[in-house]
Amino acid sequence: RRVHGDLHYLCLMDSPYNVAALSSALGLLGWGVYKKFFKVEEKEDKEEEADKPMEEVKKAPKKGKKFDSIQEELQYEMKADIDDLVTNKIVHVDHLTEWTPGPYELTANPLLLKNMVRHKLGMPSESLVPPGTFCIKDYQFLKDSEVVEAKRFMKAGPKKYSFFKKDEVKAAIVTCGGLCPGLNVVIREIVMNLWYNYKVQTIYGVRFGYQGFYSGDENYIKLTPDIVKDIHNLGGTVLGAGRDIFDGPKIVQGITERGINQVFIIGGDGTHKGVAALAQLVKKEKCRIALCGVPKTIDNDIKGIDCSFGFASAVQAALNAINSANVEANCADRGIGLVKVMGRDVGHVAMHACLASRDVNICLVPEFKFDLDGEKGLLNYIFTERLKKKGHCVIVVAEGAALGVRDRNLVDKGKDPRDADIGQVIKKAILDYGDKIGYKPVLKYIDPSYMIRTVPANSEDKQFCSVLAQNAVHGVMAGFTNFTCGIIRGISVNLPIELIADGDKNRLVFEDRGWQRLLASTGQPSFLNQPTKICIPVSYTHLTLPTNREVQISVVAVSLKKK
Repeated sequence: RRVHGDLHYLCLMDSPYNVAALSSALGLLGWGVYKKFFKVEEKEDKEEEADKPMEEVKKAPKKGKKFDSIQEELQYEMKADIDDLVTNKIVHVDHLTEWTPGPYELTANPLLLKNMVRHKLGMPSESLVPPGTFCIKDYQFLKDSEVVEAKRFMKAGPKKYSFFKKDEVKAAIVTCGGLCPGLNVVIREIVMNLWYNYKVQTIYGVRFGYQGFYSGDENYIKLTPDIVKDIHNLGGTVLGAGRDIFDGPKIVQGITERGINQVFIIGGDGTHKGVAALAQLVKKEKCRIALCGVPKTIDNDIKGIDCSFGFASAVQAALNAINSANVEANCADRGIGLVKVMGRDVGHVAMHACLASRDVNICLVPEFKFDLDGEKGLLNYIFTERLKKKGHCVIVVAEGAALGVRDRNLVDKGKDPRDADIGQVIKKAILDYGDKIGYKPVLKYIDPSYMIRTVPANSEDKQFCSVLAQNAVHGVMAGFTNFTCGIIRGISVNLPIELIADGDKNRLVFEDRGWQRLLASTGQPSFLNQPTKICIPVSYTHLTLPTNREVQISVVAVSLKKK
């Protein structure tokens, strides 16, 4: 019966494994014949128990704390997870036990097997995340006390227990905000992890962002592995995206009416503000609904995490545009290649694409001021230092770089400078300056902004999306809620929603070595005609300087009453 059982199990696998499956079964059959004729002594078969889920295996004695039942051990693990947040001074992540009444009947994580068995899907208990495991945010310290005081975050990953039973789970996935490479990968991996690892088979995709929750049943699409199996190779999102349409009470009503108890929300910092608002409503109503965010932004402007998915793909797409601009610039006399890339508030895409290219001569980003006109301004530098001496120039400008223009008013008073198309502004300024001095350049302007955000995820982002999506499912199945998944110092962590929703932008800093590498690569100056002047009283012992290369400090004379 055991041979037949193994043969039956293995033949259910995909066709590439059929030959191996048959060979394995015949090997088992041969071993049985050998034992019968040569009277090999039968040994206790421990492998028979090894491929059973934990709740089906008789509990073996273990060192340390002893439990009378599997349920008791699982309850102990969950309580330790929650208590150790305080004990180990880990940044708090909400758990459904904090406002939903007990008792809680837990189940063992289906991924947990007593041992790892060949050809079987599962994990040894050592591969799960123990209670109290954390990651510290900072990695450079000057003294021991800083290590103790460093902020700690809960390590993400599968737990020994499941708070939800597979048959009671109704999950929903929604994509909000703008498009971004990798959205379909996250959708696919959430579905696959729920379906195959946790045996959840009621999964909905909600169309067109937050409004889809309350816009009718037609916006709820049933998702299965067959539906999502190939979407990771597509750009955009199969669910559609939506922005700025948020009605918290209607969303909660739509969720509860359909019995949904797990919601996965993919979006940027604005989307996470919506998750934080939903979390407050869910707590107030004491709903047994787990909310999880997955951070998304092309610009990589979410502070507190190493990176967000889609960024690597965006940089690669921007790099392709820069390579084209470089060819155009070098194949013409007085050639200029001008590229505008995404980055409304921050310049990470521009900086990283320039660092990858190594062919860029000028990079302009929102964080740092510059002048267009004047002896030390951008235009004079392009013509005197680049075109007349080198014969060409490659310029990359982030879409929000209008924030840095210091000597011109690009928009009417009271309006946002970012509303100006900085790419077109600089293009016109260059051509007008060339006409003015009688030195006309050959300028090619490339704007790949929307191409960047609609490309499929590259290999790096696909792996990254898989990690985030799987950890989102692991955290929710363990009962944690109102959190988002991220990477800090290379470690997967669960972060409270508020850190993403209320955090400042992840901006470039002048002193950062990444920007200093960029300056070394391009060789560009500050493009400031006059240094920024700051007046401070001499009693100030600490001063945060603006992020410009040239700063002039004037000391105000004051009378000192004390030495």
